Amino acid sequence: MKTFSRVLILSLTRPAYYKDVLQAHLKFSVKYYFGLSALLIVISIVAGVVNYSSSLKNDLTSSAKEAVQNFPSDLALTISPNGVTANKDFPLIAQMPSVLTRHNEQPQNLMVLDPKGEISALEKYNALILINNSYVVVDNGGSIQTSPLKDFPEIRIDYTAMQHFSRTLLFIARYAPIFTAAFFLLTGLFTFFVWRLIYLIIFALGIRLVYKGLTGSYSKAFQLSLHSATLPILLGTLLEVTTLVVPFSAWFILVHAFFTYYMLSRLEKNPQN
Repeated sequence: MKTFSRVLILSLTRPAYYKDVLQAHLKFSVKYYFGLSALLIVISIVAGVVNYSSSLKNDLTSSAKEAVQNFPSDLALTISPNGVTANKDFPLIAQMPSVLTRHNEQPQNLMVLDPKGEISALEKYNALILINNSYVVVDNGGSIQTSPLKDFPEIRIDYTAMQHFSRTLLFIARYAPIFTAAFFLLTGLFTFFVWRLIYLIIFALGIRLVYKGLTGSYSKAFQLSLHSATLPILLGTLLEVTTLVVPFSAWFILVHAFFTYYMLSRLEKNPQN
């Protein structure tokens, strides 16, 4: 652990340390990156459970109650490639779940089902989704998206099905911390060991092109990429833990590029400091 902490601090603070990185085996840098990633994934999981599990539990619980409260006990409907059928008169309107309107402005209703309904029904019923006998129509923030109903599988919904759905939501709510932890674990694994690794492999090509004389080979450029990513990776985790959002989506690559330039330029000018 002391060695890992030393490598982390030196990767952040000493340009001359990157000379040692160039002399080390690729396995050393990969092991460092995997160790850093594992540590930050654990931190993200803990922060995610603390920040989101309670609100997730409350949202799921309220949604489960609304699902059975707002669905008529004698209603049975079928949505199939052939159209929409029900044992009640159309149009049928589903209210927007309160959890979706809590933080964002949404239409009053989630869905309107009308076999003969036209696109204007979205505005008429202040709904997000319209399902008629031919299409599923969605108001996507002002733009209208339509998908043929024949592309969707048959769905049958009645009060028993809604009760089952409600019980499923309550089950997830009961174990919200576990599901939250699982979500952040899977997200972290994909982010660090798939998406970010692909990014670092590509970033190393840039280092190889700009600092060809310094790196000597692509594998050395990749090692530099792994270590110089320490700063933006730590900043990314800090933003995640504090739930802050940076409005500029390319901040990560800019911070990484600037930090790499600073470290390697200093190393070229003064290899001893």
